[in-house]
Amino acid sequence: MNNIMKLFSIFVVFIQIQIALSQPDQSPPIPNSDIGQLCRANIYPSLCLSTLNLDPRSKTATSVELSVISVDATSKKVNEMLEYLKSVNNNTKNGEDSTRYSICSQAYTMAAKDFLPFAYSLLKDHSFVEARSEMLKVVSASDKCAAQFAGSSPLTQRIKVIHDTADMSADIMRYFIANS
Repeated sequence: MNNIMKLFSIFVVFIQIQIALSQPDQSPPIPNSDIGQLCRANIYPSLCLSTLNLDPRSKTATSVELSVISVDATSKKVNEMLEYLKSVNNNTKNGEDSTRYSICSQAYTMAAKDFLPFAYSLLKDHSFVEARSEMLKVVSASDKCAAQFAGSSPLTQRIKVIHDTADMSADIMRYFIANS
């Protein structure tokens, strides 16, 4: 009986070790005061604070999760733009405006289907440098769309929101790269 107890104890310890080793490697949560510090260092401090503080996940978020929250915010804005472009393009006749909206639609479709999903997957691997690069491609998509319109257009404010949100997200990742 004593050998069975020893064997059982070894088995239990082995299982506990396996469970501990199978847990994902996560950084500790970022305290809310650190979110303030993170956002003060961001190129868009107000946007950073409002984006992160409005999401309840930020209260217990790790650096990766804060980055995901910011990418989620960018993704939401890009998808809203795509819906808007779809409705505008349906009401636009062939011509210069149609071409401009089409170029914007293509740029944001690439952002929604390629850059943002890739950024998510890179963040899961804690690859902040590469994820930041994908976010900067979203910033470039906004720049490409803005370049289609000289001066002001019905898209100007929407383009700026996406540009700034994507740039803020890239800057959050830059912060974690510099402070890791």
